[in-house]
Amino acid sequence: MSEVRFSEVSKRFGGASVFERIDLTCPEHKYLCLLGPSGCGKTTLMRLAAGLESPDEGDVMIGGRRVNDLPPADRNIGMAFQNYALYPMLSVRENLTFPLRAPVRRRAWPESKINSRVDDIAQLLRIDWLLDRPIATLSGGQQQRVALGRALIRNPPVLLLDEPITHLDARLRYEMRAELKTLHAKLHTTTIHVTHDQQEALAVADLIAVMNAGRIEQVGPPVEVYRNPNTAFVAGFVGDPPMSVVRMPLRATEGCLQIDFGGRLLDLPEKFSQAFVNTVPPALLIGIRPSSVNLVPSGSPAPIPARVYSHEMVGRELQLMLSVGDSLLRYRSPDIRHFAVGDEVACDVNLDNARLFDAETGVAIII
Repeated sequence: MSEVRFSEVSKRFGGASVFERIDLTCPEHKYLCLLGPSGCGKTTLMRLAAGLESPDEGDVMIGGRRVNDLPPADRNIGMAFQNYALYPMLSVRENLTFPLRAPVRRRAWPESKINSRVDDIAQLLRIDWLLDRPIATLSGGQQQRVALGRALIRNPPVLLLDEPITHLDARLRYEMRAELKTLHAKLHTTTIHVTHDQQEALAVADLIAVMNAGRIEQVGPPVEVYRNPNTAFVAGFVGDPPMSVVRMPLRATEGCLQIDFGGRLLDLPEKFSQAFVNTVPPALLIGIRPSSVNLVPSGSPAPIPARVYSHEMVGRELQLMLSVGDSLLRYRSPDIRHFAVGDEVACDVNLDNARLFDAETGVAIII
């Protein structure tokens, strides 16, 4: 058993609470990404699993065993750090053998088995040709592989990855995402991966736990989290690009619900009306996909006036941030046109695939 479970876990530093009474489970052999902005508590949660921090309340369970009082060396986990934490004065081989020769494990790994184990891991990570190289001569991607190898050298059932590919360039991050997924499929470790990069989480995870300000906003498979965000925060954080979440006044007019979108009244699709049978709130948070925003000729019937707030090329597509009243809308299209910041444009918005959220709590209004 290698399931990792946090049961009503709280952590505080001084008088500041990082999180309170968190419940979260990473099932055995699954790849869980803790995803969220800096300061949300995701690294602290992982450090609790590693034994580098202790919970103030609640229990940390690994394989059904309470490990709150176990030191890191007795938890049988592997961990790769954000800064690699390799020994620069040692070779690749010496870095890989270091965990096996540590006094606490020396009896478990006789010298006759150490070299063969190092060779196996090096071949798995395709760094066997680097074994005699000094760490200082390696590229960032090669150092990352060595750090992963050192974390895996003891065959730990649980692997903890703290922002493992953040420092790599864009091409290497893409390659390492594929490597991490392939490695997990081969080794079947229970893996917890901390990242602030939602693209990274969507690419590698079996499950994503989205965190915000010490709370777990949503847990689920990547596609489910992307398609059906439970909160406005998740909608505005997950996706490439994510939804635009805008606050709009809501009004009932002759049996129809309308929102005031930049001075133009738009009818909410009829399917949304069942959510407001008893009362109509004064405003809503509406999540809108970039694909639901279209630029239209200024002479079109009742266009929504907008202004270009920012523009950039993303791959082969144009991405605009449009200012509509007090709100910002994302627009993306393969149709390449030239814009400048401040340009006035006209747009239209399709609300059929919008996601509605309570304006006060940010919780999704389920239709």
